[in-house]
Amino acid sequence: MTWASERAVALVLALSLVAGAAAAEPTPQEKETARKLVKAGRAKKQAGDAKGALDDFKAAHSIMGVPTTGIELGKAQIEAKQWVEARDTLLAVSRTSPARGESPLFAKARAEAKALAKELEPKIPQLTLDLEHAPSGARVSVNGVEVPAAALAAPLAQNPGRVTVLATLDGREVKAEVELAEGQSRTLSLDLAKLAAPENKPQPRPSAAAGTSPWVYIGFGVAGAGVLVGSVSGGVALSKASAAKEDCVGDRCPPSAHDDIDSGRTWGTVSTVSFIVAAVGAGVGGYALWSSKPDKARVEAWVAPASAGVRGKF
Repeated sequence: MTWASERAVALVLALSLVAGAAAAEPTPQEKETARKLVKAGRAKKQAGDAKGALDDFKAAHSIMGVPTTGIELGKAQIEAKQWVEARDTLLAVSRTSPARGESPLFAKARAEAKALAKELEPKIPQLTLDLEHAPSGARVSVNGVEVPAAALAAPLAQNPGRVTVLATLDGREVKAEVELAEGQSRTLSLDLAKLAAPENKPQPRPSAAAGTSPWVYIGFGVAGAGVLVGSVSGGVALSKASAAKEDCVGDRCPPSAHDDIDSGRTWGTVSTVSFIVAAVGAGVGGYALWSSKPDKARVEAWVAPASAGVRGKF
């Protein structure tokens, strides 16, 4: 490359840099907007509206990006207890390079930002996470900001106040909160065993016989026996009544028929009681079959000469 060519390239680069600087320079309208934002931010700061002041200074600095707006933003962040963000802003301001012909206020802002950043450093709380039984793939965030895996063992700079730590994995989560004071260094122990996937152990299926109450068999057994006895005794009672009826004329029966009449009545009573017992047995068996907790059933059937029933706790 000749000398003339090198000079031409250098000239083009210089013009490009000038054009870029000119393009980055705020317009007069933007500068006026930034001035109004700084003025409004200072008024809100005096009125105790730290959040409103912070928003105004942040907007002004995004337009101008100069040390004077940066120092205002850093101070507002300190007022809002955003100390981590404030120190980052102040360090950025202190490291800006001086420009030829710049305002003396810029140099003053750099010096003040450097001093404030140094003063703020020991005040920023530090949180160390002691994560126990952490499964692979677990993600940890502090106040909504995810912490890289490589930084989990290091002290984490935090703003003073309440800090929320959240660990998640496949929809499961472990959460903890801790309060940090100015200049405090604290360790938070967190057991992440709950994040591990639960083991799917097959459960043995209970057999039908194991889940059936013995009262089912007892109840239906009694019912069957009652029906059988009731049917037989009823048949005998009818037979006795028929035999006695052959010897009787109307309502008058000879002494020879009295035995058949008494026997028929006895068998009739036995038949009636047997059917009652059968009904009770069927009820007990049906309830025991329906009940889902047969082990809690306490059933006792009773039979008297002329009545029967069931008592107990179901």
